Amino acid sequence: MLINLHLEAYDDGEGKTKQLAMLMDLMQEELDNGNYVIAGGDFNQTFSNADYQKYPQLTDWVCPVIDAENYPDFTFRMNGTIPTCRSLDKPYADADKAADAFQYWVTDGFIVSNNITINSFETLDLGFKNTDHNPVVMAVTFN
Repeated sequence: MLINLHLEAYDDGEGKTKQLAMLMDLMQEELDNGNYVIAGGDFNQTFSNADYQKYPQLTDWVCPVIDAENYPDFTFRMNGTIPTCRSLDKPYADADKAADAFQYWVTDGFIVSNNITINSFETLDLGFKNTDHNPVVMAVTFN
């Protein structure tokens, strides 16, 4: 089962919390039925096991953190070496793109059931050419 998602963006956190609970219940149910399960997209949150600290907080919005350890049957994967999301509060063209001059986050990634092996995972640095997100790519093997 492949789940493509975009969780609530501009809420007080309650929407994302409910959506994450629904997502994890569905993923657990599918795994318990013997299925392979991958959920990927923009979580509008970061994972506790991702290196997101290198992007200083420059806006009022604080990116929530999902505690990956609460879900032992799944692997949470985000790559903090390249930001996956940028703010939309000013034009990106001709902006100072230094890590301390523009707001970046790590909000895109995958949750993978433990019956799948992740062979590779990376964020492609496309410089936010087409959107306010950089793509995230993963190759897997079904065990």
